[in-house]
Amino acid sequence: MAAPAPSYDLVLLLHASAEEETRQKLSSDVEKLIQDQGTLSEGREWGVRQLAYPIADEATAEYRVFRFQGPAALLNELDRQLKISDTVLRHRIIKLERNPVDLPDLREIDAEAAAAAAADAS
Repeated sequence: MAAPAPSYDLVLLLHASAEEETRQKLSSDVEKLIQDQGTLSEGREWGVRQLAYPIADEATAEYRVFRFQGPAALLNELDRQLKISDTVLRHRIIKLERNPVDLPDLREIDAEAAAAAAADAS
């Protein structure tokens, strides 16, 4: 019996200074490529966040994450296309363990933290 195809997370850090249209198009292109050659399980926008350290003189980046399954050819093509894109600040494809955890919704967590901070300030 063949082993199930492994799952991967693709984490994208996009230039926050790039136009929203450009970032959305890149995201759509990534989704289409994954769906053409594999299976897209989930995609999330985590919004613009402060970087732990500057990358190419950028202090912030827009984070997006995709969870998918696909062959090695898909991984190679994603890596190739993302390396040559001017919109991508950094990317990483991570092979997941057998029981991956659910992707958190960081925008929801940020909203809850802001509400809690506002309540503490009152």
